[in-house]
Amino acid sequence: MFITREEVKALSSFPTVQSMEDAKLDNYITRADSWIKRATNSPLIDLSTDVVIQADLKTATWMLVEYLSYWDEVEAKEEAFSGENNVRIGSYSYSLNPEDGNYHKTGLKEIDGILEKWRYNYNIGNLFRRSGPSRK
Repeated sequence: MFITREEVKALSSFPTVQSMEDAKLDNYITRADSWIKRATNSPLIDLSTDVVIQADLKTATWMLVEYLSYWDEVEAKEEAFSGENNVRIGSYSYSLNPEDGNYHKTGLKEIDGILEKWRYNYNIGNLFRRSGPSRK
């Protein structure tokens, strides 16, 4: 895990997250961690010892825990899909319409920026290249 439940409760501005029972909060943290691993295409990113990576992933996990817990509330879903083009989740707000052709995966630019920065891109290189003449 990138963050502890105590850190999530201390950082969160959502009363429901701050008062959440430990087992349920651990479930949200696990879900957020799994989502980050899939989004960054790097299942071993949690083994990194880079301080900057770990700080970014801690922030992303905390924000995703709030995001996931919000969307698990039935009233929140109904309100968000009531036909409005703008959604407000606590201190976060975003438009359901992409801006300037940019597509945001979560709708939260900060999380999307963190995940895109640490996304692992495979570099196959010269897999099918051969060197030298092939005939003798």
